[in-house]
Amino acid sequence: MSNRAAFAVSAIPRFVWLWFLSFTCIVLTFPQIDLWTSSLFFTPGVGFDAKGLWWERIIFHSTGLLLAVVTIGLFGTWSYNRLRHKSLLGLDSRKIGMLIGLLILVPGLLVNVGLKAHIGRARPIQVEQFGGEAQFTPAFIPSEEKGCSFSSGHAAAGFWLVVVAFDLSGGFGGWVCVALLYAVVLSVVRIAAGAHFLSDVVASAFFVWMGWLMLLSFIEPNRAETEPLLALTAR
Repeated sequence: MSNRAAFAVSAIPRFVWLWFLSFTCIVLTFPQIDLWTSSLFFTPGVGFDAKGLWWERIIFHSTGLLLAVVTIGLFGTWSYNRLRHKSLLGLDSRKIGMLIGLLILVPGLLVNVGLKAHIGRARPIQVEQFGGEAQFTPAFIPSEEKGCSFSSGHAAAGFWLVVVAFDLSGGFGGWVCVALLYAVVLSVVRIAAGAHFLSDVVASAFFVWMGWLMLLSFIEPNRAETEPLLALTAR
């Protein structure tokens, strides 16, 4: 591991590592938690009740629209700042680059290109316990089922929006609460539709959070001293 990579990993507070490792141990030791959670939204003989309903489809498709709008807005802000030599909304070029980089690296490469394509975990709707033919496997464990359940790309995108709201607000605020509510509702809807297990969406939230802290260590190494979310988890 290079010195820069080691520095980035060490920038994740021990508190966050403890939470993440505890979560990992729990879902590996008690994988039935995933089955039990998904069963709350499943009716035998019917399937996952929320799948295909109009509000489930709206929430599902809203993610791509929001990502497009926010990403275009970030590039537009970057262009404006370059032309006017200003920092509109307090977003300078480094911060915008960090947000775009986080979107590409975590929801894009890590989750969708890496984990979803190679872990192979079957979705709830595909496993035998819910009327499918695939075998259920715990989170983090490679599977031969060729599914795309772990981890959740939609949840990762939703929690990326929370990071954007946090940076735009300069800390906790109304927009952060709205973004966090959206990310949680989106995650629950993905579980209710049989598309993901609970561990899939929680893992994506951790990946975005930890990726954000690592990228911040490069552009704003002292930020934990001034912002509540980071100071809360500081070592």
